[in-house]
Amino acid sequence: MKNLEREKARNLRRKGCSLRAISDRLGCSKSSVSIWIRDIALTKAQIQRLRTNQEKGRANAANHPNGPKAKWEAIRLRIAREAACHIPRRYSKETLKLVGTALYWAEGGSASRNVVSFTNSDPKMVRLMIGFFKNVCEVVSSKFRAAVHLHPHLDGKRAERFWSGVSGIPLSQFHRIQYAVSRASKGKRDTLPFGTFKIIICDTRLQSRIKGWIEGLSRWSLARANSSAG
Repeated sequence: MKNLEREKARNLRRKGCSLRAISDRLGCSKSSVSIWIRDIALTKAQIQRLRTNQEKGRANAANHPNGPKAKWEAIRLRIAREAACHIPRRYSKETLKLVGTALYWAEGGSASRNVVSFTNSDPKMVRLMIGFFKNVCEVVSSKFRAAVHLHPHLDGKRAERFWSGVSGIPLSQFHRIQYAVSRASKGKRDTLPFGTFKIIICDTRLQSRIKGWIEGLSRWSLARANSSAG
């Protein structure tokens, strides 16, 4: 019986079957099959086919509904959905002031004393900051200006229309498109299909006010440090 299985295993190996495939087909242990076929050399084409099949097998296993990847994806989605419920759907003007100030502290422009500017590539964040400027800072629509920074090979008009729809700023209030390769894209050509968007408001008083709000937020870290020290 063993001799018959051995010959079948060797014939299957000569046809390019993998060790696992032979073991499953004959109902033998992989260790036995490995001994029976170890002197049989495969052609380059057979080796390549085995590698390709192994890669396909790994990909199929990874994407299986009951596989570890799918299970962890479901866990991550559940945690994210539950966490999203911790943030109230409605917010007060004071909450928006704190959030907008913190975002401006992180991403806003501080080089000019006369210009308020905020640049980002996330449409949701841009919408939030437009709300901050309009509802908290009370900037009127006519004072907004905008600029798009884009990779040279992308469609500038399409990007402008996209960001105008996101921000509500009319195209007539857009500056000329700045074409350049963004460092944020790390050399990848299409990671930012609509580029980055810059909100611009020329207002010295507003720049000073936001600077003061940021200073107020910065005191929180000092208060925390003093509290810990005490």
